[in-house]
Amino acid sequence: MAAEVPRQGGAPAASHPSTQDFHLLLWLLIGVGLVGRVLLAFTTSGQRFDLQSYAVVNSALHAHVFGVYHQLDNYSVAPYGRWPYPPGFFAAIVPLASFAHATGLSFTSLIRLPAAVSDCAIAWLVQDFLWRHGRAETTRLLAVALIALGPSFAAISGFHGQIDSVAMLPAVAAVWLWDRTDADWRPYAAGVLIGAGTAIKTVPVLTLIALVPAARSPREAVKLVAVAVGLPALAFAPWLIFDGPGKGLPLRYRGGPGLGGLSLLTAPGLPKAAFGVAHEAVHGLTKTVYDAARFITGAALLAVAAVVLRYRPRPVDAAVLVWLAVWAFGVTFFLQYLVWGLPFLIMAGYLREALALQALVLPATVVTYATGLHAWHVWLFYTFPMITLWVASVAGIVVVVRRLARSARTSVVTPAAAMA
Repeated sequence: MAAEVPRQGGAPAASHPSTQDFHLLLWLLIGVGLVGRVLLAFTTSGQRFDLQSYAVVNSALHAHVFGVYHQLDNYSVAPYGRWPYPPGFFAAIVPLASFAHATGLSFTSLIRLPAAVSDCAIAWLVQDFLWRHGRAETTRLLAVALIALGPSFAAISGFHGQIDSVAMLPAVAAVWLWDRTDADWRPYAAGVLIGAGTAIKTVPVLTLIALVPAARSPREAVKLVAVAVGLPALAFAPWLIFDGPGKGLPLRYRGGPGLGGLSLLTAPGLPKAAFGVAHEAVHGLTKTVYDAARFITGAALLAVAAVVLRYRPRPVDAAVLVWLAVWAFGVTFFLQYLVWGLPFLIMAGYLREALALQALVLPATVVTYATGLHAWHVWLFYTFPMITLWVASVAGIVVVVRRLARSARTSVVTPAAAMA
């Protein structure tokens, strides 16, 4: 992995503002990306289970708002459920359902729009971060294109209908904000952003691993963590108090085994069952690994935290290491998990790698939403690319850690050098 050398101090390198042509191309790329997602949302049926889940959640909220998890805790195949997430996105589901009812527009199309807009917002934040670190306009436009036109983003938000970009937008904004200012209010603002994302999906809380070591003092770190953890806890509190047994699903949900991560390595044939072209069961080593998923991934993240505390890299570089570890040592994997880490790779300057990763999983993305598959389609276009993605993630961890160690060694100033 080869990243551009970051400019120190976080100030823009250019002595003049961005050109008018740049702004035109910037908003053209973002506009094309948004329009393309809207067209996907209103011309395709998307991933039926997830999209229908929003409608089921809306009905449950109207029936008994603080009993929604108990009402939906009836899915027959563990560990899945209709809503294995915190309640933050309820605030979008209800008004969009009401708007769909009032206008006659398709709710399963409208519900994809928040993710579409979030992709575009992430693209803008990423290019602004790159500008502040002295990147050229062409680099910033490429960064925007990788997100606004990137198939890994567009397929999830515009077609599938998952909300990962909605949850990750505040996390990206937190790293962007942390880099932009050192004001006293920074830990509160970054904490609110991370907390808001965590209230939608739990994974944005991992951004704390990247930001806490960059705090100027233990007091600032405590402020950041308290707000980032307290906000989603407060949002979830009414359901934790009043809801039924199903409220534990967001805390115990681990994804599905066999579609990626370590569970795919232990059972490469499992994707055939997921795609309905063969019968495979989760047993043996795969079941053992899946049952221990929290401990395996948790141990990997603790190791990342130790590395980050040791070398104190830029938060964006630490975030890259966090998500590489999630991809490599997560037991399960869905394609939307790429949305968690790709913005940070691009912000850190790994544009070619972000392009290569999206190209690598493009066949898997197509196969995931295709019909009429045969076993060899799954092996060639899904299993092989996903194993290659795992290998690339492990290699990426090695490269990033070596780069951090080398940077730490070269930044040490000897007494003789200081006196020269």
